[in-house]
Amino acid sequence: MKILTKLLCPTLIAVLTLSGCSLGSKKPVEKTQEPIKIGVSAPLSGPGASYGDGFMTGAELAAKEINDSGGISGQLVKLIVEDDKCSTDAVTAFNKLINIDKVAGIIGSLCSAAMGPAVSTAQSGKTPTIIQASAPDLTIGKDYIFRNYPSDTFQGKFAAEYARNKLGKTKAAIIYELSDYSQGLKDTFQSGFQALGGQITYNEGVLSEANDIRTQIIKAKASSPDILYFPTAKNTALWLTQIKELGFNVLVMGGDGYSADIIYKMPSTEGAIFTAAKTSNPEDFQKKIKDATGKESSLFTPYGYDALMVMTQAIKNAGSIDHQAIRDALAKIKYDKSVAVPVVEFDENGDLKTAEYEIKVIKNGEIVDYQP
Repeated sequence: MKILTKLLCPTLIAVLTLSGCSLGSKKPVEKTQEPIKIGVSAPLSGPGASYGDGFMTGAELAAKEINDSGGISGQLVKLIVEDDKCSTDAVTAFNKLINIDKVAGIIGSLCSAAMGPAVSTAQSGKTPTIIQASAPDLTIGKDYIFRNYPSDTFQGKFAAEYARNKLGKTKAAIIYELSDYSQGLKDTFQSGFQALGGQITYNEGVLSEANDIRTQIIKAKASSPDILYFPTAKNTALWLTQIKELGFNVLVMGGDGYSADIIYKMPSTEGAIFTAAKTSNPEDFQKKIKDATGKESSLFTPYGYDALMVMTQAIKNAGSIDHQAIRDALAKIKYDKSVAVPVVEFDENGDLKTAEYEIKVIKNGEIVDYQP
């Protein structure tokens, strides 16, 4: 795997001469001038690359601001970046970050398909990790795993309540991917919709790599639903093309995976609605990103920025780069300078204590607020 190492600081050339020495298990941050290494696992290639690029843009700006202001007690922050490709490559990435690079903590991954197999590596390695992958079970029973993006427990429930109570839908067909992300959304939507008196007329999973799901679409259409819950990610645009070709003219509701540009910019996705975490991306932050990087601030840019800021604040609060001390500091943190959400504060499972969602619609190749 090609290893991407990024060092952000005011005097880049001088810092590049530093060797990547071991941090030591309990070395106080104020007694050494070695950089504090923080790992990043994100999709930099493959179908999730647009997410990863936005996430890295935010994390890099955060690192620059931290280092420009003197680092953490005088130590610079060094990002060790790995491309997890939204896949099982994340296991290799986490193993390297933990056992070879010996990072103080990790931010990422964004993808449940990556974090599902890798989460046990972070937990068993007792490495404090802030993820954005949203599958509900990723944080359960894992005291070193935290999440600054809302869990799909909230998202699936919100989707069910919106479909049933706001849109008045009574019969839902479900087609989902056989992935942690999609199945998590399907489970919480299904239970929530049925609890509100809704009927599930069809429910079947498909392989993420499948190029043809016409059989499932035909069956779902025959069940006569008034909404199709379709929380997919990888081949969504292709599958929505097949839905339209088969004349399945029903409202399609997806999850936040629809916010990828490889999905919403495709003509076949026109009119699809989806749930999205209510994310603040204020104009002054967008301008700061644009001025510093020349890039636009996307959905995951504020989360990348916040994740690094929260991790470094926990290191400051701990006064140490000891993993246990950082973990304990994260468990108690209340970070109110975050961009994406009003405050980053974790519950007993490591999830955000509060989360808000909203409904978006794909219109003319853009994502806009949905007005039913």
